[in-house]
Amino acid sequence: MKLNAKVPEPLGFQLTPMLDVVFILLIFFVVTQKFILNEQDLAVEVPTAAGDEKDATRAIEEIILNAREVLENEPDAEIRARDLAAGRKPGELVITINRQEYKLEELDAPLRRQVANQKELPVCIRADKDMRWEKVVRVVEACTSAGVYNIRFKKVMPGESAAAQKAAAQ
Repeated sequence: MKLNAKVPEPLGFQLTPMLDVVFILLIFFVVTQKFILNEQDLAVEVPTAAGDEKDATRAIEEIILNAREVLENEPDAEIRARDLAAGRKPGELVITINRQEYKLEELDAPLRRQVANQKELPVCIRADKDMRWEKVVRVVEACTSAGVYNIRFKKVMPGESAAAQKAAAQ
């Protein structure tokens, strides 16, 4: 007795499962990408310092704190106009976190809220290169009084211009 068993055709290269995996990976990387555009204040020019490339990496939950001092003879007309519109006086400290501006006295409350959720909260201070050291110390003191002790300072590697830094931020 002869059975008519159909031999299945050999399957070709299956493209659909591979595309599914590629699209899932693409979605994963897009969703987990951390955009830092709203964390950098373009009015802050970070000082240049030699060092290792370790500074380029940052923790995911790290808070970027931008600090700059209002200058009497601000060379950038756009920044000067924003300072005039906000009624800022020369020597006043402008602190920005996630595009939200704070005065030094107002900095304690948002940092304490963040520290309540995470005890070892890392903070990166992007202090303007023209800022007086006294003002930088006051920002650090405000952070430590709010309970933040994991503080680092942002710097630009030698050879990297301020224009390149601003272009990277945009």
